[in-house]
Amino acid sequence: MKFKSDFETLKQSKLFLLCRRALAVPLGRGMLTFSTVQPVMVEPLKIPDLVLEGRVPPNNAIVTLDTSGSPSDMTVWPEFHNGVAAGLRVDVSNSHELSGTVLKQEGREQVIRTWIVYNKPTLSSLETASNRLSSTNSLVSANHAHGGFLMALGLRGYLSALAMTDIYDYLTQGNVPITVGVLLGMAANKRGTCDASVSKMLCLHIPSLLPPSFSTMEVASAAQAAAVSGIGLLYLGSSHRMMTEFLLNEIGRRPTSDSATHDREGFNLACGLSLGMVNICKGGKDMSGLADLQIVSRLVKYIVGGKDSDDFQRRREANDRAASTGSGIADQEKTSRIYEGDSINTDVTAPGATLALGLIFMRSGDKSVASRLSLPDTSFLLNYVRPDLLLLRVVARSLILWDEVEPSANWIENQVPFVVKESYGMLSKTAADALGRGSISSLGDVEPMIDKDAGEDYSTTKARMSVDSHVDRQSIRQAYSFIIAGGCFSIGLRYAGTGNKAAATTIMARVKDFYGMRNDNDPLAVAQKPEKQILELCCACAALSLAMVMAGTGDLEIFQLLRVLRWRCDDDTRYGTHMSYGAAIGLLFLGGGSCTLGNEPDDIASLVAAFFPRFPSVTSDNQYHLQALRHLYALAVRQRSIETIDIETNQPVFVPLELRYTSDENKSNVVCLTSPCCLSSFQGKTLELRLASNRYFPLRVELLEKWKVLYPSVVYVKKRSGHLSYVQDPRALKSLIVQAGGSSGSIVDLIRSFTEDPRLISFAELLCDSMEQTSLKGKEMSAMHERTSTLAKESCSDLLFECLMHGKTEVLSILVSLRNRVMEQDVIHTCNLWDLRLLRSIVMHSSSSGIIETDFVALLSEHVDRYFVNAGFNGDDVVRYFNDPWNRKPLLGDFLIWFEVPSPF
Repeated sequence: MKFKSDFETLKQSKLFLLCRRALAVPLGRGMLTFSTVQPVMVEPLKIPDLVLEGRVPPNNAIVTLDTSGSPSDMTVWPEFHNGVAAGLRVDVSNSHELSGTVLKQEGREQVIRTWIVYNKPTLSSLETASNRLSSTNSLVSANHAHGGFLMALGLRGYLSALAMTDIYDYLTQGNVPITVGVLLGMAANKRGTCDASVSKMLCLHIPSLLPPSFSTMEVASAAQAAAVSGIGLLYLGSSHRMMTEFLLNEIGRRPTSDSATHDREGFNLACGLSLGMVNICKGGKDMSGLADLQIVSRLVKYIVGGKDSDDFQRRREANDRAASTGSGIADQEKTSRIYEGDSINTDVTAPGATLALGLIFMRSGDKSVASRLSLPDTSFLLNYVRPDLLLLRVVARSLILWDEVEPSANWIENQVPFVVKESYGMLSKTAADALGRGSISSLGDVEPMIDKDAGEDYSTTKARMSVDSHVDRQSIRQAYSFIIAGGCFSIGLRYAGTGNKAAATTIMARVKDFYGMRNDNDPLAVAQKPEKQILELCCACAALSLAMVMAGTGDLEIFQLLRVLRWRCDDDTRYGTHMSYGAAIGLLFLGGGSCTLGNEPDDIASLVAAFFPRFPSVTSDNQYHLQALRHLYALAVRQRSIETIDIETNQPVFVPLELRYTSDENKSNVVCLTSPCCLSSFQGKTLELRLASNRYFPLRVELLEKWKVLYPSVVYVKKRSGHLSYVQDPRALKSLIVQAGGSSGSIVDLIRSFTEDPRLISFAELLCDSMEQTSLKGKEMSAMHERTSTLAKESCSDLLFECLMHGKTEVLSILVSLRNRVMEQDVIHTCNLWDLRLLRSIVMHSSSSGIIETDFVALLSEHVDRYFVNAGFNGDDVVRYFNDPWNRKPLLGDFLIWFEVPSPF
């Protein structure tokens, strides 16, 4: 019995690890299935269940996870992510009920509103649900998923169809995921508009913006972070004075109650991200109206620390306002959980302030501001900066110095300060010396510390500081790993959605290095390896960066690498790590390969918020980053798919394409693609798209700058006659020009394989194949007649093949008529000679190929020449005509017309 109990415990332990990975899947699934479903507006959208079960081989017995010992909120946020993933699949604008109708905008919104309300879960609709849970528990889970569904609709731009009464009904339910979904969804739907009604709704969920009499109202920390994030989306790029000042104060605000300390880091991060979004790319010249706020100096103080002299003034003013109203709030501005003193708690304020400074001065190239974010260059200063904050500093600097980011390993190495690089190299050198081996470097090209006994020249390194022998080795390992991960994340943002091979190769090498360190237990690798969780975080960050660069490409090599990373499932792999690897795979196949990521400033801000490199440890963790913000990547998704449709069959076909564009350095570039495909976010100006195939008629499509926001595009192509599609003939070995000379089968069957035109098939049956049978009727048929029929058959076949190969089947009847008038008549009429002479003149003086080929005209001309030769005409007849014009020979007039002999008179 004890053995059986232990076996059941082991099964539950393994099932728990697998279910933890399964709960992290919805984020990546939402990316994979982005905008791939056109819903039926009279049916509710099916949200798949989260399955917490497994099968035990060999009999595949089903085992259900025992959640009695798990937290009650274990599936709250996974259900929310599941709802978002289901909602992001929806493309309501292309729904059959709305497309092709004459509904006005109000009517369309009413249809969408009715459908959204129809999807609202009710207890009656769940009474016949799964027997494993009660209907009440099912309703709670469905509400969590519905909250994510509402956020997804907001991200897709459909939530504005709801009336404010509908919004009020949702907010008064008291369900935190629904509240978060509505707040973020409405803000994303109205981003950049500064809508007053949505702004009031968001402000009602931020205690700092409420009147003193409402300060005791409890608002969930997740709802507060969502409301602050919504402020950033709603006022995106507006430089709104009041919101800028409010967000700047909130970053350094101290907790005023015990409840305010819950998830405080995530709230401050949301404030910093929102501040950066409100003033995105406004650094310097565009912030003249906000100069008195001293944004840069205050943000720098929040980053480096020190005493906050402005905080005391803000608290005194708040107390004075409270005292004037008699609310007694001054007695409540204390917390019993934390005491920070007069100094700024940089562990809380630095992440948000760092990213805010980077977003405000994005692409400005301001080196004075970038120098404020420089990494510590001495071991003493390094002890005063948390290692993970070094990653954010590298990212913020790269946002400011946008044009200086390079997709190379040297650029990443140059981000590492000298003291860290030398100390990190010394770790491997010391370990190698202890083992009696030479110096190695297992994570990048780290040069060892300079040895004086080696006789090296120190003139070039005179200004560098020597490495302290008492430096904290573990902090060096952590700092180096975080800086390398920050460099990868910076390249990922800089080249997001571009498919840049150099950037992908550089980041992939770092991902493999991190993966190798994770699995390598060699003493030399252990000397450089940080803690497991830090290594997992850096590897996941690099994997996401790689996926951002190659978003929507479906690169097979990268997919294989990500599968290897995701396969590990043990106690050391947290929920957030599974989420990041799943998101990386989803990004790689974004929208099923039909979408990519934009690289505009608004897109970059959304990606920074979505892929912030601090992942949750458990499913309910919102301490350092609100999990709902992981879905803001949807705001950066761009649908740039190109699909080629055969205009005759109305079916999609594979066609080679060439995309010609000019880079920022005015260098012309050509990218070869095969449709259907997704156009990447090229760094430069796109010029034109061309067909690179001789099987289809040439086509050139000019792409304008507004292409960046266009929806999926369809290009109609027309296949040349005599060619098969790339599915039927991948190597061009079955074209008509190849088979015409060596085919021994029926001409009709050959023609049927290239065209379905009944006129051409009938022509082949009656004039190409049947003539041979007609020529064999009766043994008494003369050999001359048989030979004539064979020649006629070959001539008709040649005409048919010529028209098919040149795509001129419309002129087949004209060619046959010309041939019959010249070659099938015993006597060529004068009018036919005039027509043929005119045609010959046109073909000879035409600079381009016309509808009638030169070879065919030459063949007819040769037959006419032979006709006159057989009639006995030569040069003597022309001389005799000039000497005695009245002595005429039969057919002399036709002869003179054909050879263009002028009149003697």
